[in-house]
Amino acid sequence: RSVVMKKIILAGTCITFVALALCISVNAEMQNEGTISGTNTYGGTQKIYPIDKTKFIMIYENTGVQRTEGGMSDVRSTRNIGIMFFDKGVGKLHGFITVADKDGDFYIAEIVEDNCSLGPQNQGKGTYISGFGKYEGIKGNYDYTRTNLRPVAEGTHQAVANFKGNYKIVKPEKQ
Repeated sequence: RSVVMKKIILAGTCITFVALALCISVNAEMQNEGTISGTNTYGGTQKIYPIDKTKFIMIYENTGVQRTEGGMSDVRSTRNIGIMFFDKGVGKLHGFITVADKDGDFYIAEIVEDNCSLGPQNQGKGTYISGFGKYEGIKGNYDYTRTNLRPVAEGTHQAVANFKGNYKIVKPEKQ
């Protein structure tokens, strides 16, 4: 009986250590604050509306995949909608990106690019404005570099954006 009891105690101890390791691993994936960096790869469609000879508006919608490192390490799906205004080849982008994880929790960031172009690379800034589920109360910002790729079909676009920033989750007080 003592050999059986030793095996049960050993198995229980092993299960406890594995469970503890899994809890630590899950907690390490989502910290309440930290740095975040990663890559957002996406494609979408756009519609261009000419205003006059030097001005036009472009409305776009993208979907993609985001891979992140840092306190929010994960792979997420993305949806980005926005508008770009161009005058004499110089543009301003204003958009919103929704980023959802495998659990259905998501956050929304506002993105802005000043002095952007239709060229190969542009710089922008993002600000976390709202979150749901585990991202409720998210605040922070990031910088990104967007690299436009050659479109696979007319009226479409593809790009890769590399980003780096910080975030903090401030849970709202319960009333």
